[in-house]
Amino acid sequence: MSPTLLTNYPGQLLNHVEILYQRGERELAKQFFTFLGCTIVDTETDSGTGSSILYVYPEATCQDRMNNVVYLSEIREPQWELEQVLAERLKTDIELGDAIAKYDHQARNEPHGIAHFGLRYLSFGALEVVIDKLENELPPEMAGRVSVAAVRPGDPRSMTDELIQAFVRTDIVCAGLFPFGQLIELQAQRIM
Repeated sequence: MSPTLLTNYPGQLLNHVEILYQRGERELAKQFFTFLGCTIVDTETDSGTGSSILYVYPEATCQDRMNNVVYLSEIREPQWELEQVLAERLKTDIELGDAIAKYDHQARNEPHGIAHFGLRYLSFGALEVVIDKLENELPPEMAGRVSVAAVRPGDPRSMTDELIQAFVRTDIVCAGLFPFGQLIELQAQRIM
């Protein structure tokens, strides 16, 4: 079966998000996206491209390397250096540490309004399977590094009874700076 491609879609769409993983955590990043139900293609073992990018596909049957994909690669030197300086400052700068702690608390407990990207699931049931894995089956190396806050219909935080939203907070992968972590919204829309 050949994969479905989006190149014939007649409108504009979001085609990719590029995110990073920490040095030495390639396998952990792959495992994290597997927990989210994504399919990972590792270019180090795929067709000898010489690239170290991982392609993360939300849908296994749609493996278009230029659309509906997350590009995942190791943190680069300039960002690594910046984050090392930031880590040193966090050891002694109480005001900076408090501000990051406050931001992290909001991202974990009141995630609406925090920058994130979203993954769509086909049904409430499909998303509930992923939420259950995140809440009950994380391996020890992810303990304390992944949290999930599910917002279901009837929850006072719910925007509508037509959605389940699960906000996943992690520092395993990041589209920005790792001290700020990454928020990913997992979402399913009620099937009518």
